[in-house]
Amino acid sequence: MNKFLQKLILNDSVIKQFSSDQQVIHQGLAPIVAIKNQSITIQKANLLEQSKYSNWQIKASDIFLHFHKNNIQFLVFKGFAYSYLLYENSHIRPYSDIDILIQQSDYEKVENLLISFGFNRIESRQGKFISFQNSFYDNNRPQTIIDLHWQINNRFEFHQYFPFLQLYQSAVDIKTNRMNFKTLNQIDAFILACFHYQAHRPNDRKHIWLYDIALMWNQMDKPTQSHCLKSANQKQQAHIVNALLNKLILTFTDCFEFNHSIKNNYESSQDYLSDRNRKLSDIKIRFKNIKGFKNKLTFLSEYIFQSKSYMQNRYNIRHNSWIYFYYPRMWIEDFIKLFK
Repeated sequence: MNKFLQKLILNDSVIKQFSSDQQVIHQGLAPIVAIKNQSITIQKANLLEQSKYSNWQIKASDIFLHFHKNNIQFLVFKGFAYSYLLYENSHIRPYSDIDILIQQSDYEKVENLLISFGFNRIESRQGKFISFQNSFYDNNRPQTIIDLHWQINNRFEFHQYFPFLQLYQSAVDIKTNRMNFKTLNQIDAFILACFHYQAHRPNDRKHIWLYDIALMWNQMDKPTQSHCLKSANQKQQAHIVNALLNKLILTFTDCFEFNHSIKNNYESSQDYLSDRNRKLSDIKIRFKNIKGFKNKLTFLSEYIFQSKSYMQNRYNIRHNSWIYFYYPRMWIEDFIKLFK
């Protein structure tokens, strides 16, 4: 464990507030806490992360090798990549899936490759403005899960600033004895991490994500940090990045000194910074950021009308003839979710 990560842990003003073992595990802190905490539950969670890490490394190396052989351009990002970039190739950074970004034109080829490796697909809601990924899982234990993206994330107003080719051309290489892949450069990764944190509801945010952001910021030299702030401003993310920098100061006391001015005059409803306790607020924000009446109408219709394959996967329907009977059930369930 590197010295700065140790410093973050010692100066973390929040970590002591997690009273139960399950809360610590949910926050992605089991491997960090396991160093000093002898709780059986924590130690089991730590061993599970070690086992998962070892298994997923082997599976990922095979998959990445076949991607290269088939000339597929891809980027690995978030947790799996962070374990190399920030956590010294260790299991200390838990992750629930391997996030892979590809060009949409390569999707069918990549899906067939994953299926040939024994993966099954979980289809997400599809549409121009809703979801830009599908999940794949195998039947091993521990199970390997891959989130296959054809846009950088599911927020339409965000990914338009981060086209695949631009991300790929400026990506950095990760090379080990076992595998090699590309991941986002420092600046793109940092901006995405800030948005990813704020785009989730407070109850869904993992505390380990703040460690990611803190470690990424610390790895940048002063000129790169300055360039990062300028890039965030150009891509309409300055408010969110500034908010997260403030969060670092409040969470990891005495770990950061800023020579630049951090502004707090953001509009929370615009930049996902408010407490989005209901799904309805998420719909409103997306609706606001989609331009043009036709596109707004398309967005709403995508929530109401989904493909047969999505319905079949969502409700485990065996026979296509029964699918249409499940649409009213989906509408009722989705309507209730708006107010939860």
